[in-house]
Amino acid sequence: MALVKALVIGMGVLIVAGLVVIVVTLVQRTGSPSGPPVTDTAALKAGERLESATLDGSRVLLHIVTPNGGARLEVRDLKKGQLVGTVLVEGAP
Repeated sequence: MALVKALVIGMGVLIVAGLVVIVVTLVQRTGSPSGPPVTDTAALKAGERLESATLDGSRVLLHIVTPNGGARLEVRDLKKGQLVGTVLVEGAP
C-alpha cells in the first residue's frame, strides 16, 4: 500500500512539473519581442504630407500625398528598420 501511495505522489509531482514547463513555454512565446526597438525615419519632401499609416504585424504602410496630386506608398519593416518597397501613383493630367 505504501508503494502505491508513493507512486501516486510521484506521478502527481511529474504532472505538476510538466504543467509548469508548458505554462512557462507559452508565456515566453507570447511575450514581447526580444531585442532593442528599431528606429526608422521616413523623410517627406517639400510639399508632401502623410495621409495615413496602416500597421500590419511588423510592417507599416505609409500613404504620402505629393504636391502634384499623386501619391507615394511606402512599405517599411519596423523590425529591420528599412524600406521594403515604394509605389508611385501619378496625379491626374
